[in-house]
Amino acid sequence: MSQVARDSKRERLDDYSRAAVLVADDQESITLLAEQVVHARIGCTVYTAHTGDEAVAQLEKTPIDVFVTDMRMPGMHGLELIRHVRSRFPETGIIVITGYPEDFPYVDVVNAGADDFIRKPFPHGELEAKLIRLLRERQAVRERAFAESKYRSLFELSAEGMVLLDGESHVILDANRAFHAVLGVEAGMLQGKALGDLLAASDRMRMEQWLLVCSRRGGGTIADIALAPEPGAPEMRMDITASFIDADIGHIVFLTFKDVTEKRKVEQQLADAAQRDSLTGLFNKRAFENRIAGALVRAEKANKPVCLLMIDLDHFKQCNDTLGHQAGDRLLAELGQVIRKSIRESMHDEGFRYGGDEFSVILQETTLDGGVLVAQRLQSEYDHVERHGTTLSIGIAECRGELTPDAFVRKADAALYLAKNSGRNAIRTA
Repeated sequence: MSQVARDSKRERLDDYSRAAVLVADDQESITLLAEQVVHARIGCTVYTAHTGDEAVAQLEKTPIDVFVTDMRMPGMHGLELIRHVRSRFPETGIIVITGYPEDFPYVDVVNAGADDFIRKPFPHGELEAKLIRLLRERQAVRERAFAESKYRSLFELSAEGMVLLDGESHVILDANRAFHAVLGVEAGMLQGKALGDLLAASDRMRMEQWLLVCSRRGGGTIADIALAPEPGAPEMRMDITASFIDADIGHIVFLTFKDVTEKRKVEQQLADAAQRDSLTGLFNKRAFENRIAGALVRAEKANKPVCLLMIDLDHFKQCNDTLGHQAGDRLLAELGQVIRKSIRESMHDEGFRYGGDEFSVILQETTLDGGVLVAQRLQSEYDHVERHGTTLSIGIAECRGELTPDAFVRKADAALYLAKNSGRNAIRTA
């Protein structure tokens, strides 16, 4: 930085031309000194008073940055004056000048509210130095207050939820209006709560691990965290951004929450739609290929059986040819309802439209005998719909994870082939 730049920066830092200093003293020499030091050298506007009462009157009508006062004057003076000014004008700095330090000890003066103390006689430079220090401190306080006010406004008015956490305990220090609104609680109700108490149990460990990683990096983003502040309340999905801040009060974590609940719902609906057959409401063949692989992995890990039913709608082509495609579509939809009614969705059994008139069912934790019972239930329920001469042929296979998905399907298909070749409307196992 050049000398000119340094001088320019110093001028900006030390520009106190807008500052106001009130000097209260009944001695002309102090007033003259104030004019020389305060106005000529520092650049402040100087007001003078010769009694404590005049000083208070001046403070009442004029914003004063620093009040410089003697301790002995006519009217209100001494510690009484200091206490009065401090209580009425808390933002005004106070410098005491006295030639009677025994009567007005430094500790008593400071306890009364003064910021600094000068003992008479004193060099001119001492008053100048103390004034500049106090003006700088007052300016820093005002700038900090302005910054805090500005960022508090941004914090409170943000449309996104914002939270300040204690970096060690992860307790909420502050939360803005938007975050309170998302959770449906009144302002101030979240302060002092642990963040983990607001999360779904399934995401608490994930959040803790992420915060630990972010503390090393200084920040980061995590997607799809579930908030569940009240038992039984619907979960809210959040994308969260964290920044770690070293503040005077310790390590602070600044979190921003973006509500993606509706977005996730739409994504899930689209994902479900991509895996569903629109006519029957069952999963489609693409979903079957994913789900059968997962079912076999779970069966192998748990050492429990999984059963696969392959179902063919007998004489469906004849029904379509004679009654038309609309009747055929109604029949397929009826079979979809029969399948959903006959399986245990609570046990994560799943039904699929495997092809045009081919269907399949995955039965979790079910043996071959259990699969036969479900097949019989399917045929019985199907007898109660308007079948138009159609029947169900069903092939059943059991596996505990020792087969590949393709081999498992071939095994059930082989049983279905036996059922159709035995005269249709039959159940066979492999």
